[in-house]
Amino acid sequence: MLVSETSTRTILRGMSDAPDTSPNSELRTPSGRQVAMSAPGAEIHPIRNPVLRAVAHWYARRIVNVNVNIIAAGFLALIPVSICVHFIHSTRFIENGKAIAAITFFLDIIFDFSIYFFLHYLANHGPFRKLVSHNPAYRGMSFLHDAGLVQMQRAILSPMLYIIWLVVQHQLIEYTSIGAGWATAIGGVIGIGSSRILHTIWMMLEERRHAKLVAQQSARV
Repeated sequence: MLVSETSTRTILRGMSDAPDTSPNSELRTPSGRQVAMSAPGAEIHPIRNPVLRAVAHWYARRIVNVNVNIIAAGFLALIPVSICVHFIHSTRFIENGKAIAAITFFLDIIFDFSIYFFLHYLANHGPFRKLVSHNPAYRGMSFLHDAGLVQMQRAILSPMLYIIWLVVQHQLIEYTSIGAGWATAIGGVIGIGSSRILHTIWMMLEERRHAKLVAQQSARV
C-alpha cells in the first residue's frame, strides 16, 4: 500500500512538472511573470493592437478611404493654396478678386490632385494592403485605373465644388474684412463638405449595384 501511494505521488508530480502544450498555455519567466504562448500554427496579425486593427480594417473599405483621402488632400492642399493667395494679395501683386479666384482654382487642382494620388496609392496599392483584406470589387485594378476612376468622379462633381468655393471666397473678400487667406479656407471647407456628401451617396449606390450583380452571377452558377 505504501508503494502504491508513493508511485501515485510521483506520477502526479511528473504531470504537474510537464510543460503545457495547449493553445492557451502560459510560460512563467524566471522572475515569476507569466507570458501567454500561442500555438505553433496560430496566425499572428501584423497589427497587434485590437483598436488599431479595427481602425485599419475600417479604413481599408474603399468607400471610407476614398472619402478620408479626398478630405485629407483637400485640407492639406488648402495650406499651400492659402499661403500663396495670401502672399499674392498682401503684396498687392494681384488685387482683382476674380483673378485671385482663378489663381486659387489652378493652384488647388495642382496641390489637391497630387496629394490625393499619393494618399490613394498608400491606402489601396501600397504596403498597407498587406496588413488588411482587399475589397474584392476592386482587386486586380491597377493604380492608375483605380485612382483615375475616383478622379473622374471627382471631375464630374468638381464644378459644384468650385462654384460653391469660389463664390463664397469672392463674397467674403468683397464684403468682409477677414482677409483673402481665411476667405479661401472657409470657401474650401464648404465646397469640400458639399461634394463629399454627394460623392459618398454615389459610391454607396455603386457598391449596392455591384453587390446585386455579384449575387445574380452567383445565382446563375
